[in-house]
Amino acid sequence: MSCHFRTSQEFFFSIMTTVLLVVSWSQASSLAPTTEADDVRAALGICRGRVASIEAFQHPQRGGIFTRVQITVLESIKGTFPAAITVIQRGGVLNGEGESNGLAGAFSVGDERLFHLIRRADGSLELLRGFAGAEAIGTARVGRRFASEQKLRRVRQLAASASPATTTPITGNDFSIATGSQQANSGTPSNATGLLVDGNGIPARLVVPDRGEPIGYLVDAQTLPAGISEAQALTAVSQALAAWSAVTGLTFRYDGLQNFGISAASVSTNDERLRIQLHDLFGEITGGTTLGIGGRSFTNVSSDFSATGGGGGQVNGLEFHKTTRGYIVLKHTATSMQTLATFAEVLCHEVGHALGMAHSSENSAEADTTLKQAVMYFQAHADGRGAALGSYDGPVMQKIHPLTDTPPYSYDRIMSLVSAPTAITTVAGINEIQLFGCDLQTASAALTLVTMGPSSNLVGTESFTGNTLKVAQAGYFGEGSADPASTSYYMLKWVRFSDGVNCSPWSRVRITSIYGDSKPNAAADGLPDSWMTNYFGSTTPSAGALSRASDDKDGDGLSNITEFRLGTSPIDPASRLKTLSFNATTLQWSATPYLLYYIESSTDLINWTRFGNPTLPTTSTGQASGSFIPAATARKFYRVQFAP
Repeated sequence: MSCHFRTSQEFFFSIMTTVLLVVSWSQASSLAPTTEADDVRAALGICRGRVASIEAFQHPQRGGIFTRVQITVLESIKGTFPAAITVIQRGGVLNGEGESNGLAGAFSVGDERLFHLIRRADGSLELLRGFAGAEAIGTARVGRRFASEQKLRRVRQLAASASPATTTPITGNDFSIATGSQQANSGTPSNATGLLVDGNGIPARLVVPDRGEPIGYLVDAQTLPAGISEAQALTAVSQALAAWSAVTGLTFRYDGLQNFGISAASVSTNDERLRIQLHDLFGEITGGTTLGIGGRSFTNVSSDFSATGGGGGQVNGLEFHKTTRGYIVLKHTATSMQTLATFAEVLCHEVGHALGMAHSSENSAEADTTLKQAVMYFQAHADGRGAALGSYDGPVMQKIHPLTDTPPYSYDRIMSLVSAPTAITTVAGINEIQLFGCDLQTASAALTLVTMGPSSNLVGTESFTGNTLKVAQAGYFGEGSADPASTSYYMLKWVRFSDGVNCSPWSRVRITSIYGDSKPNAAADGLPDSWMTNYFGSTTPSAGALSRASDDKDGDGLSNITEFRLGTSPIDPASRLKTLSFNATTLQWSATPYLLYYIESSTDLINWTRFGNPTLPTTSTGQASGSFIPAATARKFYRVQFAP
């Protein structure tokens, strides 16, 4: 069937029905330079302690994921401490969802650290200057080093010479009513060095760029540092994003100004966008020397990948979780942020965190100039450089987003199982699905389907022929259905595509519907009994009623079995794939929810190439955007293909 029209550019559009074959933590931040004496004076209390436990929880007031770090106090250095304290930091992993940013850090049970503490307005204790305020002086495996002993000696002397501290024990609200889950840090793989990781050492990344699409961002500019105009601030945002674009090929889309109404870190919308808040009206930043924070939320996609990653793809052998949103909050009241170049530098640093990078170093006496001159160094340089990267930054970010070879991508798919007294094995398109992978640099046909992903199959046995997944029924079942919008299934198989270097995120293939087919008795034809009864009033196919699988009852050019597979009516010629609207930038067509479609274009109706990315509609309308109108002297043809 086809539906076509012409424009002044001699367009021909044809919708073809030809069957073609969805963690520890760390919060990242920019800090103003300080001395050890500054830090001792600014801390409410200082102690030497050992990490006893790590537990993530949902914050009862602020929302978002936080982590309580239980610390056994070994020595009170400034102030009086009980035997144990609890430090709360934003970030962690809970029930497969995670958050990370640059102020928090990857603690490990047994670590001995020097804790500089302050108290939030909500009564909880946090680290002064984020993870930089918990300097490691020994671990469960490595004893204290000479430099650590020297550090301890200096801090003890500075604390002793400071003004007398209160004798009231230093404690904090640990939100004990909020239950969570224990976390542990198992180390970071060497190829993830420089990246924010979860407790299993797994980083996270946005997958939008893999599809060649821009990362959207919103800006909250309700308040700005004194002396900086809105135009200057937005220019600084653009410069910060452009610095990362230059080394990765990432593109960004400005989605406008918006008053978030809460801290950007607490926005819970998982839309894979960045939210850039140019102020801290909601008190996200406590420490006086913290100039900004940047972070992201992520998901492991499934518990199957909680310890291995892969829900966010694989880049050069490194597996990732999937980033679901990013955020940035700036301390607009900090004096140094009134300097436009410093404002831009801090923005650039925090964007790096939102995209997945950790600090290059958290050593205030860093001797390695490459690490110290990086924009991801934990202290702002404030030397007029603005949004400029160092030699360290680009190569590390390319571990997440390669400059030239991006990972492939694919789509979650659903399928039906038609069961019969004798298993259906010879009806094309029934109990099988053609899997479809894409890549910006490699043709789909050259990608390799990776089939070793986890599976859970209650109704049959899966096998692969090329990119076709086939299911052999385990029995003759009654009918049932699961909501395709949920994660429910009768069968689940995880697959991905490889371009030889990188891999796409793991994607789900699910059986969400089961149908019974009892007629013809000897060799079922793939048309379910319930479907036959609904449209033809009988489960028995007949030539007279034009109700056999190969018949075309409504005369629309589609066989009855094709209508079943497309989700259209076999007795209504108007129920078919058809154009709903078309203009220079948008095409809409009638669709069956959760089936995959893609557009192809041609200049001669002979050679066809994919136009844009495939579409997986969740309603009865499929939509694609692009530049559909060619030059005035050219003509172009389009067709929408259903991918079975």
